[in-house]
Amino acid sequence: MKIKPLSIKVKITLWFTALIIFMCAAMFVLLFVISTSVLHRDVKEDLVNLVTANAQEIEYCTYDEYSEREYGDQFVIYNDGYLEIDDDFLDSYDGVFTALYDSQGELLYGQVVKGAPIIYTSDIKSFKSNSEKYYVYCVALEGDGLDGLILQGAVNENANKTVLTRVSNMYLVVLPFLALFAIVGGYLLAKRFLKPIDEISASAEKISNGEDLSQRIQLKEGGDELHRLADTFNGMFERLEKSFEDEKQFTSDISHELRTPVTTALAQSELVLEDNPAPEEYRQALQVIKKQCLRMKSILDDMMSFSRLEKTEKLSQTEIIDFSELVGCICEEQSMRKDKNISIESKAEKGIFVSGSYNLLISLVENLISNAFRYGRENGYIKVSLEKNEFELILRVADNGTGVAPEIQDKIFNRFFRGDSSRNSDESRYGLGLGLPMARRIAVLHGGTLELESSSENGSTFCVKLPIANKQQ
Repeated sequence: MKIKPLSIKVKITLWFTALIIFMCAAMFVLLFVISTSVLHRDVKEDLVNLVTANAQEIEYCTYDEYSEREYGDQFVIYNDGYLEIDDDFLDSYDGVFTALYDSQGELLYGQVVKGAPIIYTSDIKSFKSNSEKYYVYCVALEGDGLDGLILQGAVNENANKTVLTRVSNMYLVVLPFLALFAIVGGYLLAKRFLKPIDEISASAEKISNGEDLSQRIQLKEGGDELHRLADTFNGMFERLEKSFEDEKQFTSDISHELRTPVTTALAQSELVLEDNPAPEEYRQALQVIKKQCLRMKSILDDMMSFSRLEKTEKLSQTEIIDFSELVGCICEEQSMRKDKNISIESKAEKGIFVSGSYNLLISLVENLISNAFRYGRENGYIKVSLEKNEFELILRVADNGTGVAPEIQDKIFNRFFRGDSSRNSDESRYGLGLGLPMARRIAVLHGGTLELESSSENGSTFCVKLPIANKQQ
């Protein structure tokens, strides 16, 4: 039979109860030890105080002085007179027994504890009597006629433990009620404090069962750890929702992109297989199939490149690159293109260096220039400029095309987004819409930014800002 695991509330309650009981027990032991030490000290102090006080109540008087003494005092014959023991003398008080001895160790007055030694120092000594421990304290009397007399006091070490015993018994009676209070209180506190977790669990279960990532965990306002946990979950759900939406969009886009070349290639294959075409028709069909295969390969290559960029968090290998030279070479190569009879003008400040990946930076600049060709006007121009300030380089790629409508400027850096039909041309319709997202990702991986400035009158300008590096690095 499988035992059901304990819930967090029960575990917290048990730990809380165990902690309370442990603390109470530890406090009891500590108080008991301290109280015992204090009681022993008090017992010794009471012993010394009583013996000292009784020593003041003993006087010696002659026979002639005896008749003048107050009535009520005790008189003990001693040598040639009497020992007058005042009625304030306490031979037994609060567990302390006091006895008066002569120089021969004979008891003259008071109460004796069996086995109590007569000592001739002012130190407190201990001894055993009937298996119990006692303290003894002796004082040698001084004064006329008192020489040789010893006043002894003895007390059981547990003389004042009655109060401690009562407190201990009371504590043991109260302890079960404290444990019960800890159990009930701990459970109620755990239930209250873990209520947000129950709400988080319920919301997460609804999201999981309903497969609806648009739901969010709703808690009352607060800034504690559980509310931060809920915020973390909500952020995770938002990222998951975006990821799923991106994947759905990705699947839809790739299906759309591959459908046309696959359909065309299949149609050409069926045509040459069914109609027994002439060699020239057969050759043309193979050329169409090859073209569509190359198109699918290009689509897949672009997708793989972008996928690797998305997963890259940090460049593994970097080098110091002369960005001025790189931009100049690319502009010179791109100027040989005859697309729409567009010309390229470049103006790059010399000696601008950057730390990064050579191939990725080439891809960044080429993507921006290719985008300008794709959406530029017939007989238009592309202007490329590079400059720097104290901290960063600034690369601008501007065209005099139709520009980007304001309502979609925030979307053009989304993958697979290719703008509206007004910007699409025969060349652009084959694009995947990955060039600008790849360019921005490359800029981010190099610690920079890529922004757009566009209008229908002045065309589009893409501005790249990257941190500059020293040539000596």
